[in-house]
Amino acid sequence: MTLSTKSTSRLIFLIALTLIFEMLGLPQPVTGPLVNMMLILTTLVISTLAGVSLGFITPVVAAVRGQLPGFLLPMIPFIIVSNALLVILFSFIRRLLATWLRDDNLLLSFPAWLGLFVGAFVKFLVLYHSARILLPMLISKNVPEAFIAMMSLPQLLSAIFGGALALFIFRMLSSRFDKSLQM
Repeated sequence: MTLSTKSTSRLIFLIALTLIFEMLGLPQPVTGPLVNMMLILTTLVISTLAGVSLGFITPVVAAVRGQLPGFLLPMIPFIIVSNALLVILFSFIRRLLATWLRDDNLLLSFPAWLGLFVGAFVKFLVLYHSARILLPMLISKNVPEAFIAMMSLPQLLSAIFGGALALFIFRMLSSRFDKSLQM
């Protein structure tokens, strides 16, 4: 599948906006939901593949900017996988259930919210278990409890809050630019 010029332009814009959010240097409780918002918004506006692509870029940029301490660089693949799972599960569940439960208002759509909650929960599970079990095996050291705590409940809440923001913003955008946005 090739991206149209419109989709490519949108993807470049959404990547740039996400990178701006990351580079502002805001605290993680602000940056995390904004990045998750952009993952879901990119998925809604363009495609699942575009959302997965953005989810690949964001942890790499965080590492380059020094937002991840050196010993946590092995966490990057797990962050990429968790971002991909968030986007894929959100998109898959939303589309699968939408065939039975048609709702034109995405903000009130049960399939969209279920997809968001399942995707966020799986993202949380991957990050938590990666930090708790896999990372200590990879680096042959104990991981600080503060880092493990950062990879637990805050990740779940960040994904849910960011996804909720994305649904709200997409609803506003689609009511304004109805025919040009993909559902």
